[in-house]
Amino acid sequence: MAKLTKTILVVDDDPTGRALLREILLQDGYSVLEAEDGEFALELIDQKPVDLLITDRSMPRMDGLELLASLKRKQKAIPSLVISAYGEETFWGQAIGSGAVDYLLKPFKPEDVLKIVHKALESKA
Repeated sequence: MAKLTKTILVVDDDPTGRALLREILLQDGYSVLEAEDGEFALELIDQKPVDLLITDRSMPRMDGLELLASLKRKQKAIPSLVISAYGEETFWGQAIGSGAVDYLLKPFKPEDVLKIVHKALESKA
């Protein structure tokens, strides 16, 4: 039941990607906020409490790594997952170094998303 109070912010410039993640998370009982880039995500985070951040790697204005770096500078400790269609090891090292707790490769399965989300939220608790 506590899951209902968890809010997840999905940041992706692709409306289809956001919609897919929104449906997966809503079906599992989470509250979902959405942003189309890192700058809008930062505005939302300043206005509402967020328990988990799921961000795409590549976006206009501010990408996922820039978003994580900005949160780190602001000392906002929000567990974060990074999603990318590209699997370069150097990028994943950067993502984890910037504060991401895990990452997902596109395309992903709903059960993979939920497994990583549950793990990230448990590590926060």
